Amino acid sequence: MRSIVARVLAVAGLALGVVAVPVVPAVGPAAFGTPAQAAGPRPDFQLPFPCGESWRLATYYGHDDYDIDMTWNGGASSGRPILASYSGTVAFAGWGNGGGWYVVLDHGAGWRTAYMHMIEAPPVRAGQWVATGQQIGRVGSTGNSTGPHLHYEQTRDGVKTEAWFNGVPSGITSDGSPHTGPLYVSGPVSAPRSVVSNNCGSAARQVWEAASNAGWRALPVSGALGPVAGSATAAIELDGVKIVYTVRDGRVYEAASNTGWRNLWTGISGVSNSALAAIVVNGVKYVYTVVGGVVHEASSANGWRNLNSGISGVSGSALAAINVNGVKYVYTVVGGWVHEAHSANGWRNLNSGISGVSGSALAAINVNGVKYVYTVVGGWVHEAHSANGWRNLNSGISGVSGSALAAINVNGVKHVYTVVGGSVHEAASDNGWRNLNSGVRGTTVSALTLGGVKLLYTA
Repeated sequence: MRSIVARVLAVAGLALGVVAVPVVPAVGPAAFGTPAQAAGPRPDFQLPFPCGESWRLATYYGHDDYDIDMTWNGGASSGRPILASYSGTVAFAGWGNGGGWYVVLDHGAGWRTAYMHMIEAPPVRAGQWVATGQQIGRVGSTGNSTGPHLHYEQTRDGVKTEAWFNGVPSGITSDGSPHTGPLYVSGPVSAPRSVVSNNCGSAARQVWEAASNAGWRALPVSGALGPVAGSATAAIELDGVKIVYTVRDGRVYEAASNTGWRNLWTGISGVSNSALAAIVVNGVKYVYTVVGGVVHEASSANGWRNLNSGISGVSGSALAAINVNGVKYVYTVVGGWVHEAHSANGWRNLNSGISGVSGSALAAINVNGVKYVYTVVGGWVHEAHSANGWRNLNSGISGVSGSALAAINVNGVKHVYTVVGGSVHEAASDNGWRNLNSGVRGTTVSALTLGGVKLLYTA
């Protein structure tokens, strides 16, 4: 389907600035000229359908470059739920002659997504905030459509661009025609492909704290600004203060024990809801996130400006960081392989040789200058370290979730935390890695040590 705004302008013969707002709201399909450079980092867009569903992505000759038609591989597409690809504000929800019932979401920093041909009036309204994975409509065939499907677009500064999902480019770029506009991408019609949704629910959950010296009694972390909640957590200690970072709807928040756990937004936004790491280096707090498959670094010393490290192509669900003698090390998973990058080598992301690991679980610690990395391989925790050439050895810890992992160093003893059946388990190198149930419930876990006390943060 050609861009709605483009078609309206062709008929009216008027300039964009004159008719875009009164005829059709300034929405994603408005794509003219060369993308501006004002847009922020690409958000961690997900396929706009429920977790695990497989959808066919395709285009056709004369469709407009970067436009995607999506149909369900599991049967009839009509009536299937349409979810927000990423959190944002509803810029438009209503009717257009070409798009039928459709929705446009504004994700901030110049990024928008459009969802067209819905079966009925959308259940959201302009100005409403929606979370990643929230239902915004159902698949239909209204407007200029020949059958039930979702017409989907991503735009950057008002210009259509190739859609990415879960940090991976869609591959749907060219419609094969030089006569459709306003953009032209040379080449044949992009081949269709099937993509499985990783829009698996990143709803913020209450964070709980449990301490080893209190029998692992889990207490809710909450302050004057309400409960500390998130879909991913990271914990650090600085000068005796416990600090917890969380991600909620793509925003990173910080809460500290010396402020009564007041949960404050750092200003970091547009990040993956499933990957977060934090370290302290010489009194400066550093936070690492994934934005569109690229690792970003922000620090308390730069006002939390989230800067692109250049580490790219990584999983949006696995991230670890450690400090080794003032050098910052970041570990990521790229296609099932663990990679290591550090601040002293310009963040070159090098393959460690550790392979076959879960792309959603990763932990690292420093023990006397030796770097240890923990991964999950087929439900088993594996340990590799820099002193053994990164040989990935089975610890014997089994039956664990492939999406939760934490590790800490307590006076030279390595401790690993996993989730088994919804409960956090602890195993230590001085007990033969026996995996013991702490009784603390949770689906994610981070950990720190303070004065010899082990602290768990779960959500």
